[in-house]
Amino acid sequence: MVKILITNATMVTLSKKHDLVINNGYVFINDGVIKAVGSGEVPEELQYPELLISGKGRLVIPGFSSGYTRVTTYPLRYLLTSLTMERIYGYLSTLSRVDVYYSAILAFTDLLYKGITSLMVSDIYLDDIARAANDVGIPVILASPVNINLHGYDPYHELKLIMQRWHGRVENVFGAVSVYGNLSEEVSLNKFHGGKIFVIGADDLKSLKRFNSDMVIAVDPLKEPPKGLGVIRTYNTLNMWRAFQGFGIGDSITYDISDMLGHLLRLGHNSLDLLFSAVSSTSSMIGLNTMNCIEEGKRANIVMYNFTEPPTWPLLPYVEAITNAIVGGRLRVESVIVGDNVLVDGGEVLSIGVDLIKKATVRLEDIVKGFIK
Repeated sequence: MVKILITNATMVTLSKKHDLVINNGYVFINDGVIKAVGSGEVPEELQYPELLISGKGRLVIPGFSSGYTRVTTYPLRYLLTSLTMERIYGYLSTLSRVDVYYSAILAFTDLLYKGITSLMVSDIYLDDIARAANDVGIPVILASPVNINLHGYDPYHELKLIMQRWHGRVENVFGAVSVYGNLSEEVSLNKFHGGKIFVIGADDLKSLKRFNSDMVIAVDPLKEPPKGLGVIRTYNTLNMWRAFQGFGIGDSITYDISDMLGHLLRLGHNSLDLLFSAVSSTSSMIGLNTMNCIEEGKRANIVMYNFTEPPTWPLLPYVEAITNAIVGGRLRVESVIVGDNVLVDGGEVLSIGVDLIKKATVRLEDIVKGFIK
């Protein structure tokens, strides 16, 4: 059991139990769970943690969540807009499970640097992506794309591996199903029990009514969704975003939620609505509502920024200024804590070594170069 105490920080809690912004705040974490949140002097019984982190000059918020993510195409993200689906599928068909593991390692590292601490992944070889997520320490919902139609790939076999090896057995790794296009009767879901179904790019939302509203999430629906349906927006339908709908980076060039939020902020959307959606709405929708804010009983999910220097400085003591800074300021992440693990400190990922990142880049570099010739 690891006890972590952060003191003297400016905190944005996104909690209904606490003030939205707490100045001179503290948060106490025991065995990965937040046990106390407050301001001012820390109670004496909490003053002796294994790890004490000074939050002076630091801004503390819950981490962003991506409600739809692909990691196998991460090495191609700068080229994807010019590639046909046939070419992309051709690339995927060349990847081994080891290649997918290394792609996920690099993608998850990038996400942590950008303050994204939880995500839904719809991709191939999810068993190996689960291993990468576990090694990095990032919570994931792994949604097997049951109608991907990639030659030689069996999505139901991969779903079975996730449910038997990971879901409910390994902390912070969960199974789900994703469907591209409309949810037709031909898509067999009878082998899947009890998880989320992500329907991506549907234009027929009537077919979703036969499911429990908490069970189905629409990713980039092409029409206005019925009331009560959870919705995730990527860049493909970003201008259709409404308050309380979530966000997903997909496989965009920037691979960054902040870029999406900044775009919507410039269009006139409220920064607090955007921040709440990128953190609380998205993580709750994908099934990680135990880490959607900073309050007692929640799983620790904390991102820290240094506001004593640009680009965060100056952090003015107004809610609007703080939320505008987070949403539109493109802040640099200093530290990330998920559960009882410090995943990033001083801008460096601690959960995996530099050697593993270097090994991943060397292996994938040859594959990418061979593909684009």
